[in-house]
Amino acid sequence: MTDVHTFTDQGSRLTYQRLGTGPRALLAFHGMGQRSTCFAPLDRVLHDEFTIYSFDLFYHGDSSCLSGDEYTEGEVLTKARWQELIMTFINQQGIDRFSVAGFSLGGRFALTTAELFAGRIDELWLFSPDGITISPWYWIAIHSRAGRWLFRYFLAHLTTLHRAGLLLTRLGLLDRSLLRFAESTLATPIQRQRVYRSWLGFREMQVRLKPLAERLNKANIRVRFFMGHFDRVLPPSAMRPLTRYLQAYDVRVIKAGHNRLVERIAESWGR
Repeated sequence: MTDVHTFTDQGSRLTYQRLGTGPRALLAFHGMGQRSTCFAPLDRVLHDEFTIYSFDLFYHGDSSCLSGDEYTEGEVLTKARWQELIMTFINQQGIDRFSVAGFSLGGRFALTTAELFAGRIDELWLFSPDGITISPWYWIAIHSRAGRWLFRYFLAHLTTLHRAGLLLTRLGLLDRSLLRFAESTLATPIQRQRVYRSWLGFREMQVRLKPLAERLNKANIRVRFFMGHFDRVLPPSAMRPLTRYLQAYDVRVIKAGHNRLVERIAESWGR
């Protein structure tokens, strides 16, 4: 049974579900276009061990934009602001130590939270996480004025984007499965708006891998990777830029693609 709540702070609103009744706290962050229900399958196997606080990220579900219900062009979530939000939340909940989980886009939030709160974290769970290997297409689209203009243009002209994607796949510069994933993520105006706002708004949610690994190593945080064998969006190789710096970590490769990874992990838990 889900337990839905709303957390507000300085105009920001984050909706979250509380799953399970276990003594250990787990903050969980979903992928692009999803919502807090993403982690509901894990409640079946972690119910008695963890209380999961699964959030709707900004621009998703019933959560607000960064500073309220009205979107401000160019708004950015800074690490300092994220640290304030998490600190306020865990203080309100009476949480001392906790673990963090992130799937896909939520991996950025899990990694950043681990960086900011390393001294209070027990485990870091990364489910095909974004934020370790940075796509050159993302970098171009977000970190230059020309790239942002092209990003907006292609979102407004999907036929042109499709033709460009087909050309890049023929040239071997883009995996066809990535093209299909992009088109499914951008299928409706609401989805395109969400992607645009998320890509721009979350662009500072990025960690430097070597300093992060040093913090994780020093704090003896257990790092667990859950990757999809058939995942072409964020394949198992995407974790290597971080694992090269870690002294210890666990890896589970599940027979799954990207979209249903969390569900497949829950089904195979304990095997």
